Amino acid sequence: MSSQACPKVSVVTVNFNMADQIAGTLDSVFAQDYPNFESIVIDGASTDGSQEIIAAYSDRLAYWTSERDRNLYDGMNKGVRAATGEWVLFMNSGDRFADSHVLSAMFAEDHADADALYGHHMRRYPKQGIDRVIQAETPDVLPLRMHCSHQSLFMRREILLERPFSLRLLAADYEAILHAYVIGRRFKLVNCVVAVASVGGRSDTNRLTILWQRISILRRHGLMNFKIAIHYAGLIAWVMFASPVKKLLPKSLVNSRNDEAGTYRPGMPSKSYTSNFTGSILLS
Repeated sequence: MSSQACPKVSVVTVNFNMADQIAGTLDSVFAQDYPNFESIVIDGASTDGSQEIIAAYSDRLAYWTSERDRNLYDGMNKGVRAATGEWVLFMNSGDRFADSHVLSAMFAEDHADADALYGHHMRRYPKQGIDRVIQAETPDVLPLRMHCSHQSLFMRREILLERPFSLRLLAADYEAILHAYVIGRRFKLVNCVVAVASVGGRSDTNRLTILWQRISILRRHGLMNFKIAIHYAGLIAWVMFASPVKKLLPKSLVNSRNDEAGTYRPGMPSKSYTSNFTGSILLS
């Protein structure tokens, strides 16, 4: 696969005080066999040795900086502005590509018919020693839940430049994706496991705040109705009252409910999958 035939992909990694994770993330980026990608690292003035680790990769990075920022989404917006690729993927510190063939699988065919590409992701439960593939869904489920993880979503750079992430929201990624869908951006599902993400991220540790923010976002877009309100009431009740009782429940049930109350939920494969690929983690 020649670089001339492949659209350029910018992989943006935002890091803050994750010295124990940043090298693993970057190693998974540079292991990609796709011929036309760049790696960009935005560090939020880490004090744990992250800067020294990132500097060791400087000869392979298209751009990196370490400076104070307002929050994660400020760093992601900085990464978009530094990017030169046609497509942008956020693979933040602590996340990994599922294997070395992901980018080649995602861009094995032309995507002139899409504004956003997405695939599946693997959710890792380190304490339980469990890895679960969470299948992506069609974007019409967005009023109820994220249809994919942000680590498995590629967006055209001009879309992200046109409407940067809000710095006021913990659910800014959800708001941006929902807005793109509402205004008619074209989403395309590729049958590939893109990323590995461990539990314990922002969506897991701030579930209640994020759920309330999603409700507000849905209201602003005129998408709230009785069915959706009942759905979120159930998720909020679960988050508020699960802690005292979840130790009594089977781990498989707790993990399943945690997916739904957080960002992702397993779903049936969509009929809009693109062609199957070889050499990567694909779902039949």
